[in-house]
Amino acid sequence: MASETMTAEEFRRELERLRREYEEKLASAELQKTAERHIIDRKAEEARKANEAYLNEYVAIKLFRDNDRYKDDVYVAVNGKNCVIKRGEWVRIKRKFALVLDQSEIQDMRTAAYLEAEQNRFAEQTRSVGQGRSAASREKKA
Repeated sequence: MASETMTAEEFRRELERLRREYEEKLASAELQKTAERHIIDRKAEEARKANEAYLNEYVAIKLFRDNDRYKDDVYVAVNGKNCVIKRGEWVRIKRKFALVLDQSEIQDMRTAAYLEAEQNRFAEQTRSVGQGRSAASREKKA
């Protein structure tokens, strides 16, 4: 039967071995974290560049023109960059400016739909109030 007791020197060597093993594992984990961060950073940078390239592609558009409200050129700004777009002509502009125009048009359509719904709601409310009053006045006359 082997003795389970250790001398102080054996205990110190075992403790030192365990400390080195722990520090190696810790260093390996730090290297792995750093490598993972670099991969994530690289992928994020690639995605940012791809997005920027997409937004800076040129697209052709033609804005509606009439001789009344829609006759002036349109000024568009995105993050401090701007351009002026002629109405009634095909022009090539960066996609980021075209997207702003699309978003503006969508917002205008939603606003018009909201206003129409509110007008209809108001008209319906006034009709129902008016019907209630006319019924009450008929009862008074009778």
